[in-house]
Amino acid sequence: MIRKHRIALLAAAAYNFVFFFPTLFMGRVVSPNDVFYNFAPWALLPHAAVQNSLFNDPPTAYFTLMSLLKSGGAFQWNPYVACGIPGIGSSAAAVLSPFILIPVFALPLAWVYTGIVFLKLNVAFFFAYLWLREERLGKKSAAIGAIVVAGAGVYAVRWLWQITNATALYPALLWSVRRVFNGKPLSFAITAIIALAYALAGFPSTMAYGAFVAIAYAVFLAARERVLPLRAALAATAAVVLALLIAAPSLIPFAQLVRRSGYLGIRENVSLTTFYPTSQLRSYIAPERLGNNALKNWRGDRAMPAALNNFIEATVYVGIVALPLALIALANRRARSRWFWVAAAAVILCAMFGFAPVAQVIGRLPGFKYSPLARMAILMPLPAGYLAAAGSAWLLRLARGRGRAVAASIVAAALALLVAGDLALFAGRFYPYLAPARTVVPETAVIAFLRAQRPPFRIAPFFDYLWPNSAELFRVEDVRSHFGSEAKYRRLLQRVDPTSWSGQSTVLQFNSLKFDFSDPIAGMLGIRYYIEHKNIDIIRWTIFSSTVPGVKESGAFVLKPGAFVQRTVRVDAEPFFAIELPVTVEAATGDAPRLVVQLRRFGAVLYEREFSPDDIAVMGKVYVPLRPYARLGDSVVLRVQSAGIRANLLQSVRSPGEDPIFYGRVKTPVIFDRELPDGRVFLNTAEVPRFRAARRVSRMSEEQFLARRDIDLGDEAVITDSSATLPPTSGNAIVYLTEYAPARQLVKTESPAPFFLASSEKLTPELAIAIDGREAKPIEINSLFAGVNVPAGSHAVVFSRRIARGWWWLSAVALLVFGAITAIEIAFAVRRGRRLSPQRHRGHGDN
Repeated sequence: MIRKHRIALLAAAAYNFVFFFPTLFMGRVVSPNDVFYNFAPWALLPHAAVQNSLFNDPPTAYFTLMSLLKSGGAFQWNPYVACGIPGIGSSAAAVLSPFILIPVFALPLAWVYTGIVFLKLNVAFFFAYLWLREERLGKKSAAIGAIVVAGAGVYAVRWLWQITNATALYPALLWSVRRVFNGKPLSFAITAIIALAYALAGFPSTMAYGAFVAIAYAVFLAARERVLPLRAALAATAAVVLALLIAAPSLIPFAQLVRRSGYLGIRENVSLTTFYPTSQLRSYIAPERLGNNALKNWRGDRAMPAALNNFIEATVYVGIVALPLALIALANRRARSRWFWVAAAAVILCAMFGFAPVAQVIGRLPGFKYSPLARMAILMPLPAGYLAAAGSAWLLRLARGRGRAVAASIVAAALALLVAGDLALFAGRFYPYLAPARTVVPETAVIAFLRAQRPPFRIAPFFDYLWPNSAELFRVEDVRSHFGSEAKYRRLLQRVDPTSWSGQSTVLQFNSLKFDFSDPIAGMLGIRYYIEHKNIDIIRWTIFSSTVPGVKESGAFVLKPGAFVQRTVRVDAEPFFAIELPVTVEAATGDAPRLVVQLRRFGAVLYEREFSPDDIAVMGKVYVPLRPYARLGDSVVLRVQSAGIRANLLQSVRSPGEDPIFYGRVKTPVIFDRELPDGRVFLNTAEVPRFRAARRVSRMSEEQFLARRDIDLGDEAVITDSSATLPPTSGNAIVYLTEYAPARQLVKTESPAPFFLASSEKLTPELAIAIDGREAKPIEINSLFAGVNVPAGSHAVVFSRRIARGWWWLSAVALLVFGAITAIEIAFAVRRGRRLSPQRHRGHGDN
């Protein structure tokens, strides 16, 4: 058996040996996780130089999802990005691909990238080898062509992206088609498994590419062979339908989210406008002519469209050895499909380089119109692999025709080694390899602080701090995102920060210079903490500029250790979000010197915090939040006590019965909270509870809502669903959250009258609301979020999420049907094997 397929084993082994050499002999794994050190807070930690910064998406957007999948969290709902998106019904759908799912559960996370690459490479090689053998090109030639298909540079640079979840199965599609036209049986179960894996690839455009090629290939074979295998086609169609039904709980919410995202409209004409310049043809023979990010010498091409001007998108390499073999294939008359694949290569090239007649037609096809046609380069390994196999078959037949069978084997082995070595070396030069311990993304002081806070709350880091989606690793809810945000959601963020979305990118980020901290939307989103780099002072000066004296200053006084002062602070004007208390520490004694600050009312402590000398020194001031403890017309007692600190405080004009503490009135909701070694944390005093009783309910269109900045969204719910009736509400309701999990929240309510329960949970098809176990209809509020009418009395309100509601039973039935058909196939195969076994024994006896 090994001897029979020795060239195939040699080709596969050579590629794996070269690419995984650092893993086999140096104790390193494939991993781009060092990319995290390009961003704060990890950039502040000691670290080696990042090997290849172009690998940004796999660690920050896909590895984070793999960690969620492995832990079993956020399957139904992912609350950690963009105020929540469907769990495996979003970009996370791709992690259900067997190429991702198997490594995630079979290997430690440090090894998951290595497992992904290994699977994609070797599964593609296996099916490419089977396909080319079905083409009757010979085992040796099939092995050479298969390694071109499986290990082509255009695939290799994308192995860690979900795009290759589909491309790795292209050979399986072609094998299935060719086997049917060869009149051989095709297992229903295997067809369904291939279709299911393909359906779960999670990258619609490349899935469409492969499907169109397989259909074109089938049409060509039907015309050439003058055969239409209807029975096999119907069985394959049934298997595909069954696979789609099984995958439906992931596909349905993914399609719904894509529609809500609005990205398709933005990319509608990209297929007709984004092509390679003709100079890119040289990259087929010189793959690093524009440089290589891994070697830190990427220079790009000015003639290249910006979307393509990076090493990954610019890579078209299929191997230097494959090109002459493809030319030789034209002389191989026994390769009956060679002209089909020559034509396919010509069409692919015309589309990639924008040849108008071809590009205008293909660019309008479903599945093609939303991606640059230059990306059709990922189809080129298929004709290249076939033609390389056909060319090598011609050479090997020439060697055998001269009576040199051994020479033919040597030539085949040499070609296999050359092709595999060339492609593996190209891939290996691009990939980063790390020691397993270095793949762990460390938890920093800021992250540890955030994880220790009581949920639910959301954060809004600025610039590249905690790069979007990194929060998924640490189960912290970030309002930004990388992939997976609705068009409505982006419009909300753009009102708060006009620069949060560029209009084309899938990344949402914030610039603290442009961010409107006073916008009620920021509070409604449930942002509790803003995070900024230590060396950036934008928020600091925003606070300073938004603070005015609360009383008249008349000098300064010293607060000695053990002493305390207090005074009444009345909220007699709005906005008044916090108290600013200028403090200078003159001396500190004892083990834990601190300044204890309290807000009191009628003797009860509403707020208390201990400030260390280091806390005070950062701003030279102490900030005390008034929200939610006091509103307009309320009064609180500010009490300041020293424990081991000799502090200098500003003095105000004396008032009867009050200590003369000078304070400032902070008119912006954001105040300084603390500085940690890796960043500054600021508190949003206008944070609105995730679930609250609306004191007022109004109705507006989305446009009207976005135009109004004077609505207190903590008190008022704005119904933006034109079909909903305006419900009554009561300001006397008590609402408290008793259980909180990613896909389920339990809210207890008490009210003497019916009221409207508003939330900052998105209203999506995944959401269901039940009151005391009975389903209640959610109402859209604040453009994108959910509210519900609650009757008078005490009630338990449950917000729950389940992707593809109503599709799970159909998926389960399809899975049972698949299991039954598979069992029947196995039973028939065993029975057939038993019938054939005595005949084989008799035949051997006769010989």
